[in-house]
Amino acid sequence: MAPATPPPPLSDPRPTGLAQRSIGALKWNYLGTGVKVTSQLIIGIVLARLLGPEPFGLIAVAWLMLGLGNLIADSGLSVALIQKQTISARDICYVFTLQILAGLGLTLLALMASPWIAAFFGRADAVPVLRWMSLLFVLQAFGQTATALLRRDLDHKRVQLLQVFSYLAAYLLLGLPLAFSGWGVWALVIAQLTQTVLYSAAAYLSVRHSLTPTFRAEQSGLFRFGSKVLGSNLTSWGISYFDSAIIGRMLGMVDLGFYNRSMNLLASPMNAAVSTLQGVLLPFYSRLQGRTGDARDTYLATICFLSAILAPAFAAIAAIPETTMLAVYGQQWQAAAVLITPLALAMPINAMLALGGPMMQGMGRAGMEAVSQGVGLIVLIIAVIAAARISLAAVAWAVLGVYLLRAWLVTRLAAGLVFAPASAFLRALVGPLLLAVLAFSLAWSADHWLAASLSHPGVRFIVVMGAAAITVMFAIGLWGRWIFCAEAKTLMHKARPHLAPRMGSLLLRWSGT
Repeated sequence: MAPATPPPPLSDPRPTGLAQRSIGALKWNYLGTGVKVTSQLIIGIVLARLLGPEPFGLIAVAWLMLGLGNLIADSGLSVALIQKQTISARDICYVFTLQILAGLGLTLLALMASPWIAAFFGRADAVPVLRWMSLLFVLQAFGQTATALLRRDLDHKRVQLLQVFSYLAAYLLLGLPLAFSGWGVWALVIAQLTQTVLYSAAAYLSVRHSLTPTFRAEQSGLFRFGSKVLGSNLTSWGISYFDSAIIGRMLGMVDLGFYNRSMNLLASPMNAAVSTLQGVLLPFYSRLQGRTGDARDTYLATICFLSAILAPAFAAIAAIPETTMLAVYGQQWQAAAVLITPLALAMPINAMLALGGPMMQGMGRAGMEAVSQGVGLIVLIIAVIAAARISLAAVAWAVLGVYLLRAWLVTRLAAGLVFAPASAFLRALVGPLLLAVLAFSLAWSADHWLAASLSHPGVRFIVVMGAAAITVMFAIGLWGRWIFCAEAKTLMHKARPHLAPRMGSLLLRWSGT
């Protein structure tokens, strides 16, 4: 096979060009992610109603193994490719070689370890599920390098199109029909394997980097930097998945299914909003190395702007837990309603702390985040084990407490890196917090007031959330000058040429010009 010539080394673009490319990438990121998350939520709801909680508990066990293995397979090398100012064809081959070998090794290891993992959870029927899902290690590894190159070049349009296409093709053509036909958990397994094959193949064909194996990179430091990212990612994985491992072990597959679907329902839109922004911020911060002031302003602006969007939305959901669960998943999932309030409150907190990682990694300080994440992991293990002895609801409240601790630790480290005082964070967050209180109060009042007249939970959920959204949007439009911090308004002014005229006029009014 004669591979095409890899892309030339990338140099640091001019600030203006970087800003324009970043804004364009961000627009495509959010457009594609919006389509993807909406599709995942709709298809996930249909699958949950068809399959019930137990199959999702089994698939959650497989994702515990896969989440850890994928981090090890990548070893932070994808981030290293993005972060470096210049890369060569040999560097690309080096990263691809290590990722493929790690993927193959992890697949073989998972095949052998599947009986022990299944025995840990007391479910022998999980063995074939784990073994088939282990193929994802090598299948995903094939597309990791190509995806990193696309993200490095801020070609998020192509990444998003490929992700949306592969997901819809796999789940509409296979996942849903197989679930309707009674295939149970295997509908989820087959759809996931198909999606991964389609995406990895399409990502590689979009880049066509060399497949020649090599164990030496052109420049030193790729593996060293990647190992620091890996350390942070491993602790982040522990925080994200250890709660599920404890629930599956101590409370069983049904409770794990309740927890997994509740967390997925809330975390999917949050992760979409955050990961989309992270994908643009990482290369952006990488080009801001040595420009501390610009990095600080960007960090504060993104915290303020993202919190103003997420905090009110999740506060409204937290106020109506039973209505949310009945509206989305139906009566058989009602027992999971006790999880909604604490997990919904945890989402904007998790989003805020997640914004520190791209800045630390982009500015060459990837090891800083691992310290705070390690502390958070230790606290999580202790808190969740203790809470699982009480109830599933207690686990959700313990997770909220751990997220608060992590947010404080990560934000403190990030603030020190860019010399941001505590008062700056207070100014960035006070407006979004007031919006969250407004949304919570309105949603709670409306839900109780409409309970008698609108007995159908789906209709009531739409009316309550719609009323909360309209009220928050009206408040932002009227009082945006005081809600958004100065850094957020400055960032939006830079993006003004790319926004709708009405949004541009709002920016002028908010700034008083």
